[in-house]
Amino acid sequence: MDNPLSLTGRVVLITGGAQGIGQAAAELIAERGAAVVIADYNAEKGEAVAAGIRTKGGQADFFHTDVREDSQVKALLEFVREKHGRLDSMVCAAGVLRGPWESPESLSLDDWHMTIEINITGPFLCAKYATPMLEASGRGVIIVVASGAGVIGPSSSLAYGASKGGANGLGMTLASHLAPRGIRVNTLCPGNIITDMKMSVDLARARKEGQPDEVAHDHAKQNYGLPPGVAKVIAFMLSDEADYLRGNVFTR
Repeated sequence: MDNPLSLTGRVVLITGGAQGIGQAAAELIAERGAAVVIADYNAEKGEAVAAGIRTKGGQADFFHTDVREDSQVKALLEFVREKHGRLDSMVCAAGVLRGPWESPESLSLDDWHMTIEINITGPFLCAKYATPMLEASGRGVIIVVASGAGVIGPSSSLAYGASKGGANGLGMTLASHLAPRGIRVNTLCPGNIITDMKMSVDLARARKEGQPDEVAHDHAKQNYGLPPGVAKVIAFMLSDEADYLRGNVFTR
């Protein structure tokens, strides 16, 4: 009997796949049989993740991409077309958090613009160039990784909270626009997950309050989830078993 959670034969693009949730998703999705294309700004880590997947017998390529740049995202999707001739699913996991614990007066415009461009413009550009191939696949899926921050609660960063609220709105609107074209779009809202980005925020707060780093690490271990747990949710969302899934999906 076929495994309904298998992703064998599918081509999946994952932005932000060099670390954190994106990396965990890339590794699990490849393990379940898909050919993955990892896109990330960090070439060294991205190449390493793709190589690690291939070492374990999976299919993975890395393509250096700054998701803020129209020409680079366009080139990314051209690479996918040339390499595989198709695209079945896309996970928009590239994200950044700048300006934690900054007041409106102290948050720089550079941090604001960078956060908005990566977290909102990035998924839009990916959808812009991926939609034709996703429609052609007949079972296209887009997952926009937002956050609980900006959706059901605040954030340590004004820019991050605003951007993830925007990513949530983008995902919901894409879902409405693309459903008639046979593309399912969901917005994934992880909670507190132990990633380098999250821990950098917690460590900054601990140091600001004069606490040792161990306080932040211990709190995270006791209260936060791990990227592989979120990756399991993503892999399910890409599978045929999630065909009836609509709207937002929240994780711990």
